[in-house]
Amino acid sequence: MITVELDHSRLQEALRKVEWAVGDLAPLMKGIAAEMASVTEENLEEQGRPDWESLSSVTTERREQAGTWPGQMLQVSAGGLAASITTQATDSSALVGSNKPYAAMMHFGGKKADFPHLWGDIPGRPYLPMDVEGKLQPEAEEALLDLALQHLAKATRS
Repeated sequence: MITVELDHSRLQEALRKVEWAVGDLAPLMKGIAAEMASVTEENLEEQGRPDWESLSSVTTERREQAGTWPGQMLQVSAGGLAASITTQATDSSALVGSNKPYAAMMHFGGKKADFPHLWGDIPGRPYLPMDVEGKLQPEAEEALLDLALQHLAKATRS
């Protein structure tokens, strides 16, 4: 399992303010987890934001023979990657991810030299709400900041 921790100072500062104002972050963390899952679903549906690199000719040929092409790049089967996306939220954290063994390879990519069982290099196709360097994508950043600020505004009105 691969864990990527986001180090995003703007979001972290907003969350610290919310925590100070309201104490209980569990509802906010639940909202953040749900929003990250929503962004992930949109990324899979739209095949990347920005667009992912096209499949190789070898992959498209194999998928044509299997009857799964044309189609969406990371949504080959009903029980595949898109269906495996789950969330978890605690009092202080929000997680989104997949338990599929190939999930990290699809997000970050991989080289045949490092993984000899591959039939070629796989480019990263970031479907989680961050790029391959762990930077939160703009859509996710704005949505999560809005959630944090709404939570803070609600707490300060009480």
